[in-house]
Amino acid sequence: MTKSVKVGLLAISALTGLFVFTGLSGVKVLSKAAAEELLSDPGFETPVLPAGGWALIRQTSWRAFTGGTAELMTISAGPARSGGQAARFVSHAVLNFYQGIFQAVPVTPGETYQFSVYVKNDPTHPLKGSVIGQLSIEWHDANGGEAGRLWSPAWGASLSAAEWTRFEVAGVAPPNAAKAHCVIVEKGQGQPVANCVFLVDDASVVKVSGE
Repeated sequence: MTKSVKVGLLAISALTGLFVFTGLSGVKVLSKAAAEELLSDPGFETPVLPAGGWALIRQTSWRAFTGGTAELMTISAGPARSGGQAARFVSHAVLNFYQGIFQAVPVTPGETYQFSVYVKNDPTHPLKGSVIGQLSIEWHDANGGEAGRLWSPAWGASLSAAEWTRFEVAGVAPPNAAKAHCVIVEKGQGQPVANCVFLVDDASVVKVSGE
């Protein structure tokens, strides 16, 4: 079973708050019929791993980043929404730590793009304390400068461990946008707990149109 959580307020945030959630509101319905998938390896199926095996995210099409802590993000052969592999994020007990992965995709100014993933709490090591996960779309111009940022709702300790939950964020590429960095991030905030785990699978970035 799966359930879905859509972004609320699609507000562009400046660089003054790197990880500031914008809040919730309504969102218009978007159509993505026959839309082209813009991500490479959206299901984390490369490289193919043996049963129980794992590989660092940076060995794939995804790029990894951290705030200075050790990188605790892998692709693992095990529980997955589809296929045989999923991404696995493990938390630190470090105040305000963050780590994440992203892909950069080309965009056309004025077009609407939708970024979504399915996430699930690990039943053995579930999210605790203030540890959360979140999606963002970061618009970048041709020179690499950031031109705005959108956030999805966050997931935390209440995330289901029994079913996969879909999260998404969508917005219109600004006039100077050339690329979008589609980011999945884990954040510790004020009361992080070590070894909390959430899984990510079946990511997607598509160009959509309003209905």
